[in-house]
Amino acid sequence: MDTFQMLKEFLVKLVRDPETITPEATLKTLGIDSLDMVDMMVEIEEKLKIRFKDEELMGLHTVKDAVLLIDSKTRKESEGEE
Repeated sequence: MDTFQMLKEFLVKLVRDPETITPEATLKTLGIDSLDMVDMMVEIEEKLKIRFKDEELMGLHTVKDAVLLIDSKTRKESEGEE
């Protein structure tokens, strides 16, 4: 499963219309507030055994931003960094 699909599974729990979940969708237009985002990212951290910094989460504006952050963290983990 690719990162977007995994993230979409988490977002579906929070969004009324799953069809609006696209890489270009902003978290704000999806109705994702900061608490929702933190809760979702904590679940992702636990699932993937990675950690996000608060500053990284504050920089997320679109679904694609979140996908890129997750991909960068999982790549670092697989390469033995961080």
